[in-house]
Amino acid sequence: MSFQDMVAADVENVFLNPEEFGETHNLDGVTCTCVVANDATYDREARLKDGKRTPDGLHGDYLTVCVRKSDLQRVPKQGDNFKVDKKRYTVDSCADDMGILTITLGAYRMGGGLL
Repeated sequence: MSFQDMVAADVENVFLNPEEFGETHNLDGVTCTCVVANDATYDREARLKDGKRTPDGLHGDYLTVCVRKSDLQRVPKQGDNFKVDKKRYTVDSCADDMGILTITLGAYRMGGGLL
């Protein structure tokens, strides 16, 4: 078995397995199994709160989502709108690692409303 075959098996049997890490979410209109990672999001949120990247009065919700590239209708690009469970985000970045997309998303709000 090649390295790529082993990685593909791990993605299927462990990483995106609903009994392990995988969760079902609606990503941009497609219901699929993915992983929503909050650990990277917390670090990013802490940087934003200290005023280095957002103006006063702005608050944000941030997600990092990992999903099979083949599960989505399109590969999102920086600046695109992207919905997760009907909530709109803006794509900060999207990386393709052997068919798994890692999408970082932000939703900025002022006074409780969506910008």
